[in-house]
Amino acid sequence: MKRIVIFLIIMAILAPVAVYAQDDNQQGGRDSSSTRGEGYNPEYNILQIMVGLFILYLVTFLLFDTGIIKRRTFKQIWSIILVGSFLFSGISGIILSLLSDYTLKFPLDFNLLFWHVESGVIMAITLIFHIHIHFKAIKKVLSLHA
Repeated sequence: MKRIVIFLIIMAILAPVAVYAQDDNQQGGRDSSSTRGEGYNPEYNILQIMVGLFILYLVTFLLFDTGIIKRRTFKQIWSIILVGSFLFSGISGIILSLLSDYTLKFPLDFNLLFWHVESGVIMAITLIFHIHIHFKAIKKVLSLHA
């Protein structure tokens, strides 16, 4: 039963996102820089990251639910992904701020802004999984203060 509910929730989240992505691609003939600002980069891989992470979460959850991996291992996998994406996003954000404030150039041929956004997307999606994993504890804390 849990598996079916999780699958339906994932599909309910992904369906509107896929429709939005298709609508956005069909309007690709317009000049996006004039409507969205000069800094807009349509090359971010948000949908692919979402689908990949949801599939990975579903696989790891099913491995945990069937007893192949322990709950602790399941939690550790997602905690490592959350902390790793947080650290990369945070550190790259600080570097980007310093580069912008002091008008410096990044010494490597590397699009740091692109990877900062990508890791931020990973962090945001993984936060949803973190809330799902720790929902009982969160519910308990919130009920104490209500």
